[in-house]
Amino acid sequence: MVGSEASSSKPADGGSQRKRRGPGALATAYLVIYNVVMTAGWLVIAVGLVRAYLSKGSYHNLYYAIERPLKFFQTGALLEIVHCALGIVPSSVVLTAFQVMSRVFLTWAVTHSVREVQNEDSVLLFVVAWTITEIIRYSFYTFSLLNHLPYIIKWAR
Repeated sequence: MVGSEASSSKPADGGSQRKRRGPGALATAYLVIYNVVMTAGWLVIAVGLVRAYLSKGSYHNLYYAIERPLKFFQTGALLEIVHCALGIVPSSVVLTAFQVMSRVFLTWAVTHSVREVQNEDSVLLFVVAWTITEIIRYSFYTFSLLNHLPYIIKWAR
């Protein structure tokens, strides 16, 4: 009985009930830089889309105006899987990998590889959706890490 009393004083999950701490100072600084760069990249894509639309007067074939930054910043999201694997963010590695890899697959294996797809209006739809989503998401993460989250970004997220 003494053995069971001693073991019952410890949490059954080996002590994982303690409060989860955020990333350390170095990891926080890195994450802020990463999120600022990613926000800026998606803003570049948004500006590229608007400029191309205004110069062409049409939304057809806008993919070519943002192809390089789209590939670069969508591929840069692979670092999010590394962040999870290293434990500097509390997200699931598997879920993050599925989300990121699905977008990377759509960017490279479908849109890059199949030239006919690049002229489709559907490309514009998913790029615009990604652009809006990512600007809000990366801004949210940046301001959250800095402990200064504006209401409008919190609301949009």
